[in-house]
Amino acid sequence: MAQRYFKFVISTLFAGLLTISTASAERLSISTWGSPLHPQVAEFIPAFTEALKEKSDGEFRLRVFQGGEMVKQEFVPTAIPQGTVDISLTTMDTWSGRIPEVTILTTPLWDKSMDWTLENLVPGNPVFDYFNNKLQEQGAVLLSMFDIGPAVISSRQSIKVPDDLKGKSIRVYSRGAGLVIQELGGSPITMGVGDVYSALQRGTIDGAMGGLGGAVGLKHYEVTDYMLAQSGVIGSLIHAYVMNKQKFDRLSPELRDALLDAVAEARGHMQEQLISIYDQQVQEVRDAGSTVTNLDPTSPEWDKWINALSDFTAQARQDYPADLTELISAN
Repeated sequence: MAQRYFKFVISTLFAGLLTISTASAERLSISTWGSPLHPQVAEFIPAFTEALKEKSDGEFRLRVFQGGEMVKQEFVPTAIPQGTVDISLTTMDTWSGRIPEVTILTTPLWDKSMDWTLENLVPGNPVFDYFNNKLQEQGAVLLSMFDIGPAVISSRQSIKVPDDLKGKSIRVYSRGAGLVIQELGGSPITMGVGDVYSALQRGTIDGAMGGLGGAVGLKHYEVTDYMLAQSGVIGSLIHAYVMNKQKFDRLSPELRDALLDAVAEARGHMQEQLISIYDQQVQEVRDAGSTVTNLDPTSPEWDKWINALSDFTAQARQDYPADLTELISAN
């Protein structure tokens, strides 16, 4: 009897210590939206989860909400400062209502490649630090920035040159992208990623501008016949993971370092994956029966896009802060 009682006491104490340890772990919630097959989700989340556990010795408890379950794409700039979720995937340009400068990332002034982003758009880089400072003023911390590639336009009719956009209703993902489409004669319509497929299917819109991974993952090629892969002439898609600033600041220095190290490791893995599969995804659209136009910087068509946006580009140089345009041109 005494031996059974001793075992009971020991097991009870052990369970209690385990409960105390679990309860004391730092809880984090992370939200994503769009297709769970996107590399910025499918590659980042598992890598981040594993790296965070390793680098913090299990001091974090991470809860993941995918597919916009917790926060939809367009509401991230409100949800993160409010603390609705601790960390979220975001498109940088969706912060334009709070930080007008982010729209520069969607203009022809941003001419950086995915490879450049992999190596350079990291903490300590002046461009990264510039936007991190702006986000912190809004109650958010910039954990990582990455390039998911030049935006593509999936469409019901062929779009090869700027004139093909005139009068077309094009779904855009942000204000900055909308300004570019408007400059080219199209009618921008903002809608969340989850509504695009049905809008294309019903003919509510003529085309949709967004990331290649999203267009493939959500199978836009099933309801369109054409895709323009514009190689960056009308901007790229810079995404990020951002965190509630109060939550970040409350972390101990050790946990903060562990978090940032885990983010950096997962971000590098994911950005490399995005680069490696880009051409494969373009081919997948072709294999599905769509006609894909790849804009080549040496082609006459490229020059037509550059010329159509020349006034827009010149005005952008005047509209954005001089220190920001200098940072981008110098890097």
